[in-house]
Amino acid sequence: MIDYKPTLVAHLRSLGLPVYLENFLKQDTEMPCISYYELNNQAEQEGDTLGYSNISFNIKIWDKNAKTLATVGSQLDSLMRSLGFKRTAVNELWLDGIGQKQMTYR
Repeated sequence: MIDYKPTLVAHLRSLGLPVYLENFLKQDTEMPCISYYELNNQAEQEGDTLGYSNISFNIKIWDKNAKTLATVGSQLDSLMRSLGFKRTAVNELWLDGIGQKQMTYR
């Protein structure tokens, strides 16, 4: 299994926002921020010395401002493409004035 999380977090931090593992967000977490979790880490092909994995991440941008979600979302998309990931889904949700832009990458 490939552990890509440390590399991903280092790159996400380059966007200038705090980065959290989704499971550790709290009600009083400062915004804007980014959260992530691994959706899939499936072995595609394995050999004696080399292997390929199908890795997917769900990354969310959180804020109370829709413009921040759009701006950081665009930056995140460029970053993930430069890392070789393909965006497979996007969803924007709002509840009690807090927005989250949820982006899935494979």
